[in-house]
Amino acid sequence: MNSFSRLCTPEQPMHCKKEELSRLYGQSKSIFPAENLINSAQMEIIDGSNWSFDPNTQTIWNDRYWKGFYPADYDLANLVMMYGLGFFKRFWPESCPSREKTILGETHPFLSDIHAYNQAIDVELPETGKAVYIKYRDFPFNNFDDVIKIIDKDTAIGEAFVSLRKPGKGLPIFHFVLSRRYSLDYMTQADCSFIFHHKATPLKPEEILGDWDLLLVSDAALSPPILRFRFLKGDAGKAIVISTSGGTKGSAGKTSLRAEFIMGGRLSHAGHSALFGEGALMSLDLPAQVAKNAIRKVSNDLLVGLLDLHGHPIFQTLQDFKGFTMAGPGQTGKKEKSELNLPYLLRRIFPKNEVRQ
Repeated sequence: MNSFSRLCTPEQPMHCKKEELSRLYGQSKSIFPAENLINSAQMEIIDGSNWSFDPNTQTIWNDRYWKGFYPADYDLANLVMMYGLGFFKRFWPESCPSREKTILGETHPFLSDIHAYNQAIDVELPETGKAVYIKYRDFPFNNFDDVIKIIDKDTAIGEAFVSLRKPGKGLPIFHFVLSRRYSLDYMTQADCSFIFHHKATPLKPEEILGDWDLLLVSDAALSPPILRFRFLKGDAGKAIVISTSGGTKGSAGKTSLRAEFIMGGRLSHAGHSALFGEGALMSLDLPAQVAKNAIRKVSNDLLVGLLDLHGHPIFQTLQDFKGFTMAGPGQTGKKEKSELNLPYLLRRIFPKNEVRQ
């Protein structure tokens, strides 16, 4: 069971709405210097070094960068920022031994080629106390700056300003959160792919029966559920036959599996919208994905999948939502073979009167 709730707390500020985050920022004290912001020198995931996954709490620790979060308000403006301008910040020490230690960094929106270079500077301000000033180097980004409070070693809360060249004296724009530790609800595509290939396990047929929501994975955020369906045993003529050995071959321990449509959903962003109905569920052919080990188990209530999009009809539906597609190792995990994939999660749905164990 996921230990992360949806409450706005200092431990989980990514759940805070605008007013809550503003209040939390004002109440919080920065307890670490800018040096604490320094990330791993490696951007590739190195399990146990710059990245780890706790299956018990379903939490990811990611020191490759600080993942950015906007306030949690579910309104149009915020959704545009969340999906279109999701970002990370990354920091490193300047390699110049003759100077006093300098912390450099960059801000990178996931869906862009922008790398806004900056410097992280320890400051003490009358209004905020100790903080870290993020001073951007190049035009046009130097028209903005940030003031960050590091409230624990893996969590920071910041405020972005239109710059007046004085820390904390600009025109405030919005508050944001930076975190190196987050739940699977905020996984990136790299997180999803690594968990699929190295942490998730093959499914047994009896583990998958029940109702599920399907959510797509982007670097910025998960989609809302786009499909709700039921995995159930079915007649051989209407179902995929699964063997207990994890494939469709073999003569012993066979069971049949089919997916039954319950309800569809909508994906909307930046003026584009797509509906997903029973036809989408049929085209995904999820029982066949289970049979070839393309859906794997993270926990009893959470599964992760990679769909090969080559020639798949759903690819056309996602042309306006390219943040949800991913180039990289496919279902086989071979790095030398780059494929276009659709990473997704299946989250079990419980009846209202059923208590989770």
